[in-house]
Amino acid sequence: MKRTSSQRTAAPPSLFVKAMLPFAAPILLTFALLLLVGNHWPRDIAPGSGLKLAGLVTTAMTAFGVWRYSIAQLSEPKARKFAAVLCAVTALLGWPVWSVGFLPSVNGAIVRGQSTVRMTLERTEVTHASKSRELYHWALLKPDRSDAVIGSGRYFISEDVYNRLQETSPATVGVTVGQGLLGARIVLGYD
Repeated sequence: MKRTSSQRTAAPPSLFVKAMLPFAAPILLTFALLLLVGNHWPRDIAPGSGLKLAGLVTTAMTAFGVWRYSIAQLSEPKARKFAAVLCAVTALLGWPVWSVGFLPSVNGAIVRGQSTVRMTLERTEVTHASKSRELYHWALLKPDRSDAVIGSGRYFISEDVYNRLQETSPATVGVTVGQGLLGARIVLGYD
């Protein structure tokens, strides 16, 4: 009995470049937004209010769109499946970039429904930025009411707010929040 070898499916080289788009697109869009808008839109998302699901949906839509674009020239089912797997893997690499890069900036483009939430200051912390001498300042806050629009957690604060909290040691802090364009709560300031 003779075995016949199966014919290898050859993927065009452009497939690999196209399949990197789900990872490259959020990075490039984040940099473009940074260059065009700068730091004018608030981005600090309150704990308990995130954009992970929105990031996952955006990732899936990007992967599907890139997959459809990349298989336009492919007729073999094996090559199409390979393109689907490759697009899915690179899209999952882009998910955190969508969730903490591009979408928080877009969320801060329009802020509505501002309110102030009284929160108990549990403590403040200082951490070092990774591979840097820069310091990050944090406040661990817990809402005074159980029906507060934001949750308890570790809030990023500026050095000025940190110094003020260290000097006065208040029992409670007022946190001004608003709802962003995509629905996530944004921290706008501290009283």
